[in-house]
Amino acid sequence: MKHFFLFLALIVNRQVYSQQITQNIKGRVVDKQSEYPLEGAEIIVRSNQKDYWTTTDQEGFYRITNVPIGKIDIAAYYSSFEPQSFKELSLVSGKELVVNFSLSEKLESIGEVVIKAKTNRDNVTFVTTSTSSFNIEQTEQYAGSLNDVSRMAMNYAGVSGNDDSRNDIIVRGNNPSSLLWSLEGISIPNPNHYSASGSSGGPVSMVNINTLGKSDFLAGAFPANFGNTTSAAFDLKFRTGNSDTYEFVGQLGFAGAELGAEGPFSKKSKASFLVNYRYSTLELFDKMGIDLGAGTAVPKYHDGSFLVNIPTEKAGIFRIWSLAGQSKIRFLTSEEGGDNLYLDYSNSDLKTYNLTTITGVNNKFFINKKTGLFSSISWSFLDQRVQMDTLNIQTHQYDNLYKDKIITQYATIKTELKTKMNAQNVWALGSEYTLYGIDLFMSVHKANIDYENNLYKNTGLWGNYFSWKHKFSDNFTLNSGIRSQFFALNKKLSIEPRLGVSYRLNTRFKTGIAYGLHSNIHQLLAYYSNHGTQTQPVYKNTNLDFTKSHHFISSFEYSISDNLKSKIEMYYQYLFKVPVYKTPGNTYSIINSGYFDPGGAQVFFGPLYNEGKGENYGIDFTLEHPLNEGFYALFTGSLYRSLYRTYDKKWYNTAWNGGFMSSLLTGKEFLLSDKSSMHIDINLNYSGGRRYTPIDKAASIASGEAVYDTEHMFAYQLPDYFRTDIKASFKRSARNTTQEWQISLRNVFNRKNIFSQRYNKKLHDVEYTYQTGFLPVIQYRILF
Repeated sequence: MKHFFLFLALIVNRQVYSQQITQNIKGRVVDKQSEYPLEGAEIIVRSNQKDYWTTTDQEGFYRITNVPIGKIDIAAYYSSFEPQSFKELSLVSGKELVVNFSLSEKLESIGEVVIKAKTNRDNVTFVTTSTSSFNIEQTEQYAGSLNDVSRMAMNYAGVSGNDDSRNDIIVRGNNPSSLLWSLEGISIPNPNHYSASGSSGGPVSMVNINTLGKSDFLAGAFPANFGNTTSAAFDLKFRTGNSDTYEFVGQLGFAGAELGAEGPFSKKSKASFLVNYRYSTLELFDKMGIDLGAGTAVPKYHDGSFLVNIPTEKAGIFRIWSLAGQSKIRFLTSEEGGDNLYLDYSNSDLKTYNLTTITGVNNKFFINKKTGLFSSISWSFLDQRVQMDTLNIQTHQYDNLYKDKIITQYATIKTELKTKMNAQNVWALGSEYTLYGIDLFMSVHKANIDYENNLYKNTGLWGNYFSWKHKFSDNFTLNSGIRSQFFALNKKLSIEPRLGVSYRLNTRFKTGIAYGLHSNIHQLLAYYSNHGTQTQPVYKNTNLDFTKSHHFISSFEYSISDNLKSKIEMYYQYLFKVPVYKTPGNTYSIINSGYFDPGGAQVFFGPLYNEGKGENYGIDFTLEHPLNEGFYALFTGSLYRSLYRTYDKKWYNTAWNGGFMSSLLTGKEFLLSDKSSMHIDINLNYSGGRRYTPIDKAASIASGEAVYDTEHMFAYQLPDYFRTDIKASFKRSARNTTQEWQISLRNVFNRKNIFSQRYNKKLHDVEYTYQTGFLPVIQYRILF
């Protein structure tokens, strides 16, 4: 009997042990300044009050196996470097957790004093202010983001998001088209479905968050390696696929139905792949015969991305990557097409088609432990087509009103030499060249307008930069640099200094100031708008100079406690050489380009001159409670003004001058067991209403279409925008899989936010159009 109970106890213990689900944690530790791997760095993981420990190998990699799933804290330590830590990361059974560290070398020996580990807020070496880092978990967690990095960024201070139909990023009152997109360290065109030429957003992002690694958003006065933007920069990075085991993801939700896979090519190398494909959910249901109320306007799109990571012994690390997507939609108001959910074009049929392909190859090669050479080459192809047909009242036939086909190609090559001379000094020298090609056909046939433009042109933009970081002490840092830009089309040159200083007074208070002169060229259509005839084209805008902007920022950060941090940034931006019309009384400025158009961009430009100006100034406030004991909160608020000046030296509100914006994000995780949890997340967005120019009703009735009172350009503002989103999710882990069910309730109170005014031709009256009402979004995801 004694032996029986001993045997029974062993079985019970084995069963209890077998019920404990574990997972592996791995990653890499590098020097933040040189990006060279750190061998022998200590990694400590705390899970369920127990510590797990290891060190990095010669290539900076580490791996800790059999850690119980749930919330974990992890930290990296290396002699004479500042430690770095991450708290309450989710470890699930369906996917290994990858945590990478970038450690900064200290100047002074602290002796026995213990430095509290901290989380770095950016990946950019030479940055001083206005930078925020994010990862996949944040994008998934934030209510209202719909797994879209652009919509997630709208929760940052200074970023406006009062348009439910698109994800354009308006930063500190700047035109969203001036945003710089960067992927894998190289500039790319607009990575959104249904994008229009010259825009930077769209209704749906092609960037899949399941493929992203830690990335950065820079709101102003950024380092010299970022160019061709007067607004902000979104620096995205793919994560590296698992090089040890195969992993898969399946997901069905708002963005689409998708499948993803990653894993090693062989057990003999660290080479790995990461691939993902996504298909429009609404199109999938439409093909199944399920009507979701979209009518004829069913969004049809699909996209895919991949990354191949190949480390070599002598030639460095190669990364081959691609992002591609196709989208199309038809708004049919003809008799056979019926009604549609989205737009009413008053007896017009609108068809759009977009194809985007972005492909690149990167190489990172270390000459020695302190010097690295980073090289990239990429090619992008954009095919954008729009056709609008309108009903001829006399013939009752549909005539071609507008048609365009814009094919744009970008070929970019970039190289950067970066060296860490010592703990005090880091510098980088880089060069980037982009060859642009545009193949355009455009025709407009309506009353008093008979316009055609057909061309094929090439030109190039060349940028060179130098950045230097000097640490006077561990608390006092200087970031400086200079960038030059040369536009081959008209041989315009821009020289742009950058400067930033940060000082940490003590463990709680840090301040900084930054300055940068920034410039950007304009969309190619602005240079190649035809002001002559089809047989004798005249391009009056080819001599346009860069638009330029001085950025001034002062920053103050204060840690109220270990779990409550505040930040205030004050900024002033002075824009000059802004293209405007040279006609007295004309209120046009390219600053407002794209605001009126449904596609978010402008396709025809009259004769322009660099004699306009602009001002953006304001204050941003952030109060953050990082994730701690399952709770987080992020409040951001901004007060700002955005103005522009025309040729006749009169100042007006820009289209983007909302006046204020605020956002509150908060959430709580409830642990139901060691295998399951529930999350509740809330997002409140309150901001100034959209600007509008009043419609002259009498003139509109006389002309039969909308006529705007341009003497009061953007003088009026719609009611304030307010939206509340609530998201509930349930996650459960089994032996080798993790499943997640999620429901997001967008605009849960069904607030009737006004989008714009429009002229109704049938009723001969001015009416409002409204933004999206209450919208439930369901998502399911499985990791295995």
